[in-house]
Amino acid sequence: MDPVIITPDDVAEAVRWAPNWKSPGLDGLHHYWQKGFVVCHALLARQFQEAPDQTSLPSLFTTGITHLVPIDRDTVAPSKYRPITCLPTIYKTLTSIMSARITRHLNSNQVMSRAKNGSRGGGRGTKEPLLIDAVIGKVVKRNRRNLSAAWIDYKKAFDSVPHTWLKRVLELYKVDCTVRYFLGQCMG
Repeated sequence: MDPVIITPDDVAEAVRWAPNWKSPGLDGLHHYWQKGFVVCHALLARQFQEAPDQTSLPSLFTTGITHLVPIDRDTVAPSKYRPITCLPTIYKTLTSIMSARITRHLNSNQVMSRAKNGSRGGGRGTKEPLLIDAVIGKVVKRNRRNLSAAWIDYKKAFDSVPHTWLKRVLELYKVDCTVRYFLGQCMG
């Protein structure tokens, strides 16, 4: 992967698709304002370019506001709550830029299989495999054939992947070492 050079266009692209009024983190900044103050994109790009080279990230980037949302009506047990953390908008913008660069690298080198639709940006997630399963089921029924199938549900799969493995995968896919270091700092 070529070294990442963050431009004002990258900042504009990252905020273009971000929801305007989603709950911000400690910075209190909504994406609406990042979209509107285009003059700030050059300054943000310069600061974002410097962020991966820092030995540690400022706490403003990685500290969020956590809200406990009840899962059901039984609100006595702590296990009946789901924690939702609102991360700072600046952090979301920077990681969105990094994600776009990694995705561009993976696509240009054809690293991701088309079958990995749920992991790809712009993919339809599980909808496409479900449609394929439905069609196969109808063909099997119409032709009076037998079919054996198994589905594996990885509940919260992304929460259970060790950070060491994520770092190793980034290394295997030859993601820029500065981006790998930055993401390692974020994971810490």
